[in-house]
Amino acid sequence: MNAQAVSAEAEVKEINKEKEKLKEFFLKKHPELKDFLNEPDCELLKLEVKKYYYVDNFNNKKVLSFENDLET
Repeated sequence: MNAQAVSAEAEVKEINKEKEKLKEFFLKKHPELKDFLNEPDCELLKLEVKKYYYVDNFNNKKVLSFENDLET
């Protein structure tokens, strides 16, 4: 009964403005994924986490919320 779990509630958004800059950054770390990243169907997405849910031992529940702190 010593289980722990974390899940997140988030909004998914497309990256438009900074797409090329982020592609360069990503490829510096993972150059082997260049072909994959340049596929026409490949998109970079951003997760804006609203809340984290933490459960410990199946009965201790905590919620960490960011909903009021996010700027779009």
